[in-house]
Amino acid sequence: MSDVAMARSYVADIGGGGRVKAILNAAYDRLADMFPHKGEPGLQWTERRVRAFWYGEAAYVEFREMKELHTAAAKAKEERELLQRARKEHAAFIEKTASYRALLERTDPDFFGCEIERLGLQSRGMDRTRADRGKPQ
Repeated sequence: MSDVAMARSYVADIGGGGRVKAILNAAYDRLADMFPHKGEPGLQWTERRVRAFWYGEAAYVEFREMKELHTAAAKAKEERELLQRARKEHAAFIEKTASYRALLERTDPDFFGCEIERLGLQSRGMDRTRADRGKPQ
């Protein structure tokens, strides 16, 4: 794999998924934010340089650029994994809350009414199907 192909792969990792323009914009924004190189205009990231990596137009990749691309790609991957883990934990929380609420509703809805309502507010109605959300409880 050539350096430019590897740089393109890093740009894809940094930008995430979606349309090409969105990937390039996200990659440029992250690189410019992480590595501003203030006072050194020759080292600053440009949209054109990121596009050149994406389309394979760059003749070479500087070592500094490759290190920064690698660092930004690792950070982007870490953030995506963290977000995915949080989504899984949230789904598990909603499932558990729905289970508790259903158990209380089957046991004695009159006695546990306040707790059932609290669990419903806590999950913001996400523990119900769309058909159930419109019905009064």
